[in-house]
Amino acid sequence: MIVVGNLKTYMTYKDIIEYKDNIPDDVIVCPTSLYIPYFLNHKYEIGIQDISCHDLGAHTGDICALQAKEFGIKYALIGHSERRNKETDDEINKKILKSLENNLKVILCVGENKGEDLKSKLQYQLLNDLKGVTNLDNVIIAYEPIWCIGTGVTPTNLQIEDTINFIQTIIQTNFKGNAKILYGGSVDKNNINTLKQIDNIAGFLIGKASTDYKYLKEIVDSLR
Repeated sequence: MIVVGNLKTYMTYKDIIEYKDNIPDDVIVCPTSLYIPYFLNHKYEIGIQDISCHDLGAHTGDICALQAKEFGIKYALIGHSERRNKETDDEINKKILKSLENNLKVILCVGENKGEDLKSKLQYQLLNDLKGVTNLDNVIIAYEPIWCIGTGVTPTNLQIEDTINFIQTIIQTNFKGNAKILYGGSVDKNNINTLKQIDNIAGFLIGKASTDYKYLKEIVDSLR
């Protein structure tokens, strides 16, 4: 199974010096951009937590897809709920297209807020965010119901399975290629043994729980 660790901005330099040498080899780790150099040259693969929708140029504070690719980064995490309130679906779409043009694999986060209609929200996000993408073989979709991120609450396995089936239907109807689908949202060592029983799931996007390497190793070991 695919395991992605989104470290967000939880860790200090002192934390990552120990962390980087002790996480499992078979994960995709997404550190704060400032710390990415310390994670390179390990067996695990590196993702960046966000990417510019622009190419090289006068875009202060941005990191463009070409720069990330040349640095050895393999994945771009795009559309995370903590960033969606700062950007439009058009910007997300441009980020995805720029990433794929530069041979970065995309991890696209989608999900609904509490009170929103799940199916209409996911359909809108997928069709708009992936507009112009001709093949989804290099796209991973992470379903993260926004209402349960960081709450310790997760949907039932049946609810997640039904949602993944719905996402797959949209993909098969509108796109070529096969995107793997992950679940994210309050994933931890206490619920991983339940969540891993979902038949159609390809893996997990893990947030704060991934910042403890011992904790992360327990989760990964339980999926082997």
